Amino acid sequence: MCALLGTFLGTALCAEPARGAGETVPTLVDSAITIGFTPGEESSGLKERTDAVVRLLADRTGLRLKSYVGTSYSDLIDKMTERKVDFAFLSASSFVEAEARCGAKVLLKKVWEGPFYYSVLLVPVKSKIRSLKELKRKRIAFVDEKSASGYLYPLAAFRQAGLSEKTDFASATFSGGHDRSVQLLKQGAVDAIAVFSNDRAGLQTAWTQHGGKARDVRVLWSSAPIPNDPFVVRRDFYEKSPKVAHEVMFGLIEMNEDPAEMATMRKLLGIQSLMLATSQQYAPVRDMVRLLRDAKGDGK
Repeated sequence: MCALLGTFLGTALCAEPARGAGETVPTLVDSAITIGFTPGEESSGLKERTDAVVRLLADRTGLRLKSYVGTSYSDLIDKMTERKVDFAFLSASSFVEAEARCGAKVLLKKVWEGPFYYSVLLVPVKSKIRSLKELKRKRIAFVDEKSASGYLYPLAAFRQAGLSEKTDFASATFSGGHDRSVQLLKQGAVDAIAVFSNDRAGLQTAWTQHGGKARDVRVLWSSAPIPNDPFVVRRDFYEKSPKVAHEVMFGLIEMNEDPAEMATMRKLLGIQSLMLATSQQYAPVRDMVRLLRDAKGDGK
């Protein structure tokens, strides 16, 4: 890891022009730097956890930082586009959109069980639903229209199965969070939910992470591997202040590897680690988004 970081840092910092003695950080970062967080899960206490992450990072880097929790996936992208958010933890599909709209540059990605995760459709273990087509006229909960695992990947599967999300379900709800979708299924308010899973078999999913037992649900469908959620920076910020961008990035990596902060950091972010990431790793997500967009253009 150290060799890899050294190589990355040596290459990346070449982009920064030399500063003379006493030269200050550009005006772009004279005000507090804002780090955005996606409201994808564990909505209860999310602002407190994100504030704690930012405080730890500010203490380590000496930078003025503040957190912002998006009201939705789209809101966080909008705030980056409006230059109100400088860095953000995004979903894979949100990154693809932010990259196109405001030149978001990926720096890191979260790691749970591995470098990928999955989208799964879960139904109660006693449900008679055995296939995607049998979801017709059933109630389903999605997470957010920009969620890869909580909507877009299942949407692509429904289209391939000949199902329309607009006309073929009794109801299609956007819960606003993976934890909220889990609660809807527990309450019997829906017949199926689309959520994340750390494995294709669905043994470690949003359901189990939020108090459910794996034996109480059945995986109806699982997706191809999805690249883990990235940590990104606005490209204009990176180009004007590359040193500051790297201080933030390496500050997070160091916190994740520091024995004194490792457990706290991982608990606050709900991850096992962070690793370097590249835009190319998200090519499969771009392909999926493009297919959905083209199908929508065809009226499907």
